[in-house]
Amino acid sequence: MKEQYKIFYGGTILTMDQREKVEAVAVRGDQIICTGSLESCEAAVSGHPVEKINLEGRCLMPGFIDPHAHLMMLGMCHTWVDLSYPKVKSIDDIVAELSKYTDTMKDGGIIRGFGFDQRNLVEKRYPTADDLDRVTTEFPVQIMHVSGHSNVVNHYFLEQLGVDEHTEDPEGGAIGRDENGVPNGQLYDSANDFFAKKAGVVIGNNGPNIHMPDTPDNLLTLVKVGQEQCLKAGVTTINDPQVTKQELETFESSRENGLLKMRIVMSFLSTYLDQLIDLGFRSGFGDEQLTIGSIKFYADGSLNSGTAYLSSGYSDSKRTQGYLYHEPEEFQEMFVKAHKQGFQTITHAQGDGAIQLVIDSVRESQKQLHREDVRHRIEHCGLPSKDQIQDIADLDIWPVPQPQHVYQFGEGVVRAVGDHGNNYSPYGWFKEKNIPIVLSSDAPVAPPHPILAVYAAVTRETLQGNVVGAEHRITLTEALKGYTIEAAKSIHKEDMIGSIEEGKLADFVVLEKDPYKVEVHELKDLAVCETWVSGEKVFVNQDVREEVGS
Repeated sequence: MKEQYKIFYGGTILTMDQREKVEAVAVRGDQIICTGSLESCEAAVSGHPVEKINLEGRCLMPGFIDPHAHLMMLGMCHTWVDLSYPKVKSIDDIVAELSKYTDTMKDGGIIRGFGFDQRNLVEKRYPTADDLDRVTTEFPVQIMHVSGHSNVVNHYFLEQLGVDEHTEDPEGGAIGRDENGVPNGQLYDSANDFFAKKAGVVIGNNGPNIHMPDTPDNLLTLVKVGQEQCLKAGVTTINDPQVTKQELETFESSRENGLLKMRIVMSFLSTYLDQLIDLGFRSGFGDEQLTIGSIKFYADGSLNSGTAYLSSGYSDSKRTQGYLYHEPEEFQEMFVKAHKQGFQTITHAQGDGAIQLVIDSVRESQKQLHREDVRHRIEHCGLPSKDQIQDIADLDIWPVPQPQHVYQFGEGVVRAVGDHGNNYSPYGWFKEKNIPIVLSSDAPVAPPHPILAVYAAVTRETLQGNVVGAEHRITLTEALKGYTIEAAKSIHKEDMIGSIEEGKLADFVVLEKDPYKVEVHELKDLAVCETWVSGEKVFVNQDVREEVGS
């Protein structure tokens, strides 16, 4: 099969490298072979049949890289009832949305919804089993918090799961209870394991269980649906930060049958650490499309659900500090073991108490075995203390926050923790210490929508139209690089993707306009026109195409 040659020209081309802009890009097969003037690109393909692609004034950029997105969970939640704000504003709204599906239920069915946020509900509280019993008492009902860290079920499902007043709280989690100690339908963090105990992936106190049991065919559908959401947003590579046997088998099957179009870097959950070490694995195994990237640890819960380990505590929760998934000694022992094996680590740590566990573990790991350029990461790094920023810089730790979390949840966090909440995802502090600026989505907690994330990072605006932490705004260039070349560095893939340079893979996104030439308030509405992976067009926005052609 002959290699295909293409030249992109006729619009703005943002490279995300030192040259910043070029006139044209030449591609051979899946690889960029020339960037620069149109003349130089034409010379590079001289003698070969070439497809010339006129951008018609639009903007070509490197494909967006999301270093923290749960692909199958994203697909799963798009098949559940949408309970996100502002569509849902009260518990009555939740009941009404779920009740639309009671007449279609069959034996073995479950009514499931995703995306509620108690801080954006009128009642300012979690729903309970009593609330969900208003939907039905004849079938299971389950709703997942927008963070993925907690669920609420009706009494019918609670009984099916075998949770009653005699069931103890698991390590790294909690069962919600009423004033008499009777479970009230709320399951937090590692208590989500109850969903998987009869059939599914059990992960213990290694994270919130987001791996709902399902058939192989349905799991493939989740990849398909999740991938569609990513590609239409211009995302060409993701780091899936919570991979179990279920995800690995489904990703491999997706690739074998030609379903998988994008690139996936897999972070295996710490449940599998000893098995991976026994097999001799470390970061970097795989190929250009599917790679073992890192080991994922959980230090604490979620700021949004009120379970992150915060020294300041919460004013809207009985939990003063949240909780840890592991005792500090156990966490450090696991962390050091992964470091010595040659793994990069990524650790979910939202509160300052949990972030300290990571800092101490990185320091101890390097003391026991010094490794250069490891890029151990703190996922979210929601509310570090100012003093911890210097340690993060000194130890070359890479924070990976999500600006859309500030956009969606920032005001609720400030109400819950006080003024310190304005430092949610403190990019301004990172800039002061030259800590890398990386953006991500944590999809489906936030949609995999890089343009919205860029807008959120540049403005620090919230859904309600206010500003949280103006001092942590970053520039447009920093934000765009944070979702391309800096994101590539966070997954050790900068030699392959993340910028438009000769020798790199031809992963592109085409935006309707140059983001530098629109007003700031217009940024979030910039449309993705096309997405390209390995020199092949994998998404076309028909609405924009029709506008251009009219």
